[in-house]
Amino acid sequence: MDLIIGQYYDNIKCEFFLDKETNRVRVRPLPNQLVPTTMVIECLKKLREENKVDTHFLTENVKVCKKPDVGVYLREKGQVIQ
Repeated sequence: MDLIIGQYYDNIKCEFFLDKETNRVRVRPLPNQLVPTTMVIECLKKLREENKVDTHFLTENVKVCKKPDVGVYLREKGQVIQ
């Protein structure tokens, strides 16, 4: 799967999960979508603190981004909790 930096994906179904490496609640895409489930989606800390692990939600859009020290990742902008 080739992700292009700066590309947006709309309506990605996601879930909050406990990252065992960092012991932090994080966000990842659910299976069978245009983005891999192995990628972490950056979102507001407030949302991660307010929602339980395994809560599913729909992102309005996610953007493919890249940081020198992290590599390619996804960043969400606005979401609707379901």
